[in-house]
Amino acid sequence: MNLIGQPIKHKIFGSGIVTDLTEGIVTICFQDNEKKFIYPDAFHDFLILRDQKTQRYIEKQIKDRDIAIQEARQSEQAEEDRKRKLLNFKVTANSHAVFHVAPDQIDQTIRTCQVSTGTYLSGYSKGQPRVADRMKPNSVCLLTTRLNGQDEQERSIIGAFMVSEDFFGEDVHDGIIEGHPQHRISLPEGSYVLFWKYFGQNTPPRWGNTAFKYCSDDVINQMLADMIELLNPSEQENTSVDFYRYFCKINHLRPLIKLEEDKFEEK
Repeated sequence: MNLIGQPIKHKIFGSGIVTDLTEGIVTICFQDNEKKFIYPDAFHDFLILRDQKTQRYIEKQIKDRDIAIQEARQSEQAEEDRKRKLLNFKVTANSHAVFHVAPDQIDQTIRTCQVSTGTYLSGYSKGQPRVADRMKPNSVCLLTTRLNGQDEQERSIIGAFMVSEDFFGEDVHDGIIEGHPQHRISLPEGSYVLFWKYFGQNTPPRWGNTAFKYCSDDVINQMLADMIELLNPSEQENTSVDFYRYFCKINHLRPLIKLEEDKFEEK
């Protein structure tokens, strides 16, 4: 787009001719003198080209730029709000979740580290995705399954993953929980851990129709520690140790197993 030589009008100085456009400065020669203006800002309120097509083009440039600036500011504010929320969230009791994984969904769930909270079974929200409002960035999703023909007491732990670092369950209304891109582990088939053994004889092995159940820090801590022991040594040893260390750190818990410090590089 060449503005040099184009007739233009300023709301105060009157008619003139564009004589230069360099590094965001447009120079206009009026009848009595020459003046410089910021480009393209001056076209928003003061300068009007005789060529209406070029004028509309410049005004669109201004509008698109202003929209981009506004979006960038909103993005920066959202990031500041996210960081503030992460710094100030409180670790609460029973903020972890145990999920049932259907036998034919095990491979996909382990691969994607994505689970569904299911739907409400009764009440005003019946049929709508269940909101996991207790879950926060410190939460673990523990994956369990019960194979076809097995009794509920034979439910097994098959894997686990942390939620993403900015996950807050009360803000997620589609029922889908995405796992942390790094902190995730799975047990090889044949090494699954029985789930109900962690609750003692006073807790009957009963699951019901829900997609997940909440679980306490202490129980999850013991489960994860046992899983780490099973994976030692294995291809997952380093990643599983990092996973467990991250879990203990973000939940302010003491590790239940001895962890070698040289595996504790900060992530």
